[in-house]
Formats: sequence, C-alpha cells, structure tokens
Amino acid sequence: MGTRVAQTVVWPAALAAGLLHAPAKAQPFFTGIGDLPGSFFASHAGGVSGDGVVVAGTSVTSGFSGEAARWTRQTGLQSLTPGVQSDTRGGIDGRRTTIVAALVLDGTTEALVWTDKAGTFSLGDLPGGDYRSFALGVSASGAIVVGVGASAEGEEAFRWTRDSGMVPLGELPGGAFGSAATAVSADGSVLVGNSRSELGVQAFRWTQIGGMQGLGDLDGGSFRSGATAVSADGAVIVGTSAATGGDQSFHWTAAEGMVGLGRIDNNDITNRAYGVSWDGEVIVGEAYAPPRTGPYYWTSESGMRWLVDVLVENGVVVPDGWYLERAYAVSADGRTIVGYGLNPDGNTEGFVAYLGPACRADYNKDGSVTPDDVIAYLGAWAQRSIFADWNYDGLVNTRDVIAFLHEWVAKPGC
Repeated sequence: MGTRVAQTVVWPAALAAGLLHAPAKAQPFFTGIGDLPGSFFASHAGGVSGDGVVVAGTSVTSGFSGEAARWTRQTGLQSLTPGVQSDTRGGIDGRRTTIVAALVLDGTTEALVWTDKAGTFSLGDLPGGDYRSFALGVSASGAIVVGVGASAEGEEAFRWTRDSGMVPLGELPGGAFGSAATAVSADGSVLVGNSRSELGVQAFRWTQIGGMQGLGDLDGGSFRSGATAVSADGAVIVGTSAATGGDQSFHWTAAEGMVGLGRIDNNDITNRAYGVSWDGEVIVGEAYAPPRTGPYYWTSESGMRWLVDVLVENGVVVPDGWYLERAYAVSADGRTIVGYGLNPDGNTEGFVAYLGPACRADYNKDGSVTPDDVIAYLGAWAQRSIFADWNYDGLVNTRDVIAFLHEWVAKPGC
C-alpha cells in the first residue's frame, strides 16, 4: 500500500513571499481592434494567444489588399509587414511571440513567419508545381508550423520545422489530389485539416506514427467535412461537416468519433466551428438561423448559445451599434473570444471579448480550491502533461509550477 500524499502544502519562504503579491482580478471587456491606415476601414481578428493577450488578424491598407497585423490593448493594431501585402488566418503560438501568415507577391502567396525578435521570414514552398504556400497554424512553442503549399502533385498539406524545413504530408486515398493542414495541437503531436478522398472532401488527423487518417462526416447531406482546430493534446478536433438540415459543427474524439454540436435554435440552417479551447471544452464559431445570425459559444455543459447572450451574462458590455458576425478563435481558458463584426459606423472590424478570469486554480474541477488541486497539478506536471503547461508556451518546466501556485493562492475567477 502506497503512502498517501500529505494534504498540507509547505511553501519555500521566497516563493511564498512572491505569491502573496497576486494580481487583482481582471475585469470583463469588449473592444474593437481598430484598423491600419489605408484605403478604407476594415479588419478582422483571426487568432489569439493562449493567455488571450495577443491577437492576430488582418487589416485592409491599399485597395482591397491588406496586411497581417498584431494587436494588444497596450499597443493597438500593428502591421507585421508594413507596406507589403500579407494575410493571416490567425495562427499564433502560446508564447505570444510567433504569428504565421502569407506574403502576397506578384500574384502568388508565400508562407511567412513573424517573430518578435527576428521579424518576418519565409518558409519557402514544397518541391514541384507553382511557387505557392500559406501558413495556417503553429504549435504552442512556435517550433512547428502547418499549412498548404503547391507540390508537384497539387495543393498539399505541409509540416515545417527549422530542422526539416517544409515537409509534404500527402493526402487521403482516392479522388483528385488535394490536402491542407489547418491547425496543430499545442504539443505539436497532432495535425488536422482536410483532404480530398474517394468519398469526398474529408477532415483528417495526422500523427508521425499513424500518418493521415480520415475522420468521416456527419449523417445526412453530401459527404463533406473539414477540421479547423484541435485541443492542446490533440484529443479533441473540431470543424464543420455537411449534415441533415445543412452544415453543422462537430467535435471528434477517438472514443466517440465525429459528433455534431446540434443547432442553436429551430431556425438554424448552418453553423460552423472555427476555434477550440486548450481542453476542448469550449468551441466558437458562427450560426445562421434567420432572422438571427452571428457567433456562437459552445460548452459541453450548456451546448450552443449565441455569443452575445454569453457576453451579457458575464458582464461584458458591447457598445451600442455593434453587430457581431463571426467568432474565429478562443483563448486556452475559453474566456477570450476574437472575431469580427460591423462596428457602429457600419465598418467591418475585428473584436476582442473577455469574459473575465476562469477558476483555473480548481485544477481537479471539483468545485472548490483546496490542496487537492495542488496534488493533482503536481501529478500532471510530473507526467509532463501539456495540461500542466500553465503559461501556454509549449514547455512544461518549473516556471509552470510557480505560475500555478501563484494562481492557486490568488484564486482569480473562483
């Protein structure tokens, strides 16, 4: 019989002293991200860092062309490629330091990575075919980038690292050639996207051991599905599939397969999933249910709900005149949502909505913050679980322990 771990937590003196200076509880907010100077006002927010601090998006600057951009509350919106056309679908790492995009030059696109230290650099292209590539997702550490490039076979999903460069991933068997990787898990172990197959366009899951595996589709309608996001450990995959009554959002797990998220109301004829939280428990997207349309917020407990209703319940004040259209991404804790809508002036503008802090200190999710949470966290940390990566940087180290204990003492959101 093993010895039970003591229920008393003993703090090193220096650590305990630092933990006493916990930050004040953050307040819910809603804000537009503005736009970059240029021809007309238009921007969108397509991605958010794990902690919800940094937002990635695009803003129109010349004609109908735009520039990939980075936003924080302190700096506002800043171009990643000043004066040069580029675009980002929102891929940003957990450390706030790396954003993936594409540079648009002479009628083609080139996969691009921006870092806060090195600025922008190109990832090149796959061998053969036209010179064309687009980076769509990045792991939490920034070490792995995924996307789509033009190979000798056609449009093909790729995985990039500094050591290997851009490596093609192939496609699912059957049908015309074509695949794209849209996202990668925080730990870099699982890639997701869509590929043509003998059945039709199909969502896939890719690992180094198993290769590319199709995820099927929902019942009803034509055969069609695509994956858009994945949880930190790769266990939960979200996307959209053709289904009875119109397109429907789904989540996929190995145990249950592909499960539809349902309809937001009886008028719902289309809903699509775009983003998922670190643990897979929150999914965001858009729903079309005439006469109502806009972003939704789904949880395993409450199902699919209109985001504006969730914002109101959490004390988030959306200024009069805003009309929200789509939610593209959600932070690791499920509390920061980004997307775009129409601002009070009728212009398309990216938005950031923060619901307030989650009770992350309740690590074992039993409804209370006790020493049991510390024991549960340290157990996960010893196993180097990605869910012990408290600062979302893709690494599990002593900084995470300190950050967790800091939050356990402060108990924000609890």
